[in-house]
Amino acid sequence: MNKINSRIEDIFSHAVALEQSGRMKNKIYALNNSIFIMNFDRTVLLRFLLRKNETSFKNPVSFWANDYDGNQFYEEAGKIIFIQENDGFVRKKSCGTPEESPEDIDALFNSFSIPENNILRLPKTILELMDENLSHIEISTVEKQLFFIQQNIYSGARIEITRKAGKGFDITNIQDSIQSDFGPIGMRTGDFAALFSFSNNISFQFNNGLSDYCYVVNKDRRCEMEGFVSHCLYDELGQITESRR
Repeated sequence: MNKINSRIEDIFSHAVALEQSGRMKNKIYALNNSIFIMNFDRTVLLRFLLRKNETSFKNPVSFWANDYDGNQFYEEAGKIIFIQENDGFVRKKSCGTPEESPEDIDALFNSFSIPENNILRLPKTILELMDENLSHIEISTVEKQLFFIQQNIYSGARIEITRKAGKGFDITNIQDSIQSDFGPIGMRTGDFAALFSFSNNISFQFNNGLSDYCYVVNKDRRCEMEGFVSHCLYDELGQITESRR
């Protein structure tokens, strides 16, 4: 039987909220000291590490976020069983598990390398400038100046977001670290926005646009997180498709 604390329950609840809001259908995997969240489309894979005082998942578990139903659960005969108790009664909810095992997802996560060439440090408030109804974002740098572009292919409307000259990141004034220009790199707007459900500040690391994914990380102890997000690829007609591993 696994009984999780309030911090882990909060991580799970954020994953459920993303599912129920329609932003990101996802699956949750727990193995030893790691919790993984991967979306149904396999374009976002995140890892949250347990703290030393938190009980590890010696018995791996996995479930669809929308099936989550309380902080007590266990896996048995290929099913995830959620337990609730109330006034002398016990309720059990039995659900199917994802096709991949927690061990599969741990191996997948460790198969990626971390790009370190270019680091963008972004606050959640950038979402207020974006149109979340537009499906994709183009990210690029020109002469080490950051650009976010969104385009409406039907109306021709174009949104361009840049940093104001001399502006860093939040009150700490930590600057982006751009070693060489890259892009444009496509990313789904929904994937980008979903990351900020877990943290108000996230660093994005790009490998000069050579990889088909970027690394994301938040080191705030309240919700330490790291993971990988697929880029979107542009074909000869200018259409975009998601890169999946």
